[in-house]
Amino acid sequence: MAISIVGSGFYSLPAMADKRIAADPAEEIWRQSAPQDAYAPFIGHVSALHAETAGESYGYNWRGAPVEQPDWRGVRRDVTYFLGYQFAAIAALYVAPESVSGWDREQKQNYSFSKWRNNVSNPVWDEDRWWVNYVTHPYWGGAYYTQARERGLDRAQAFWYSALLSTLFEYGAEALAEPVSIQDLVATPVVGFLVGEYLFTPVRARIRAKPGELDWSDKTLLFVTDPLGVLSAQTDRLLGMETTLRWQPIGMQTPALAANPPGYSRSAVPVWGLQFRGEW
Repeated sequence: MAISIVGSGFYSLPAMADKRIAADPAEEIWRQSAPQDAYAPFIGHVSALHAETAGESYGYNWRGAPVEQPDWRGVRRDVTYFLGYQFAAIAALYVAPESVSGWDREQKQNYSFSKWRNNVSNPVWDEDRWWVNYVTHPYWGGAYYTQARERGLDRAQAFWYSALLSTLFEYGAEALAEPVSIQDLVATPVVGFLVGEYLFTPVRARIRAKPGELDWSDKTLLFVTDPLGVLSAQTDRLLGMETTLRWQPIGMQTPALAANPPGYSRSAVPVWGLQFRGEW
């Protein structure tokens, strides 16, 4: 099943028109038809060009730049997914050795609501290994930040998004096993902002500026710097949800001249617009 929504804003592309067409907008007739099927041969070329220049992709946006306007619906979906991901992360930490998780056997076995309530009520300065607090957590802060930037959020919004996910993790599934960590609440979004903005962002921009196809090492770096973005795209697919946004012809305009002066053509001209398509 598919739903297509065509944006109301449109304009004709002069380069595609016959140069002899009269240019008075009041004398043009707007005719909308099937956005994709009616122009399949023409759109095939346009879509390929757009995919290369604007990064259109099915699933994760590997090639193109982040969107310019906040995708708040996508942000809400990402947060919902994250609430599920964190329990998967807790499962991984549960089976990890104590040197990695920082949880002893007693902490792993004594899960209860009363323990969670006590852990979230009494934040502590934890004693985890330095690389857990000041490498792992800032890395995830940078990943949260990057995911938000890919959704079109600005720097400040992405910072608070990172802080939100960090807080959800500290006060969520992780609090089942240990008290909320004070330094993690601070280091994750603050140092994560620096990692995301001044390390991950330049790396991603350099990769995406490369001509031609991206190789496996490029995609690996894009994944490492935005693992949750890739995971969310794949989760969309697993749930049977796929969305695309295309810049393409969505109808035709025909000049409505009172008479046809010699040398003038009334050939239809493609009109361009945004088409959102959701499939499930």
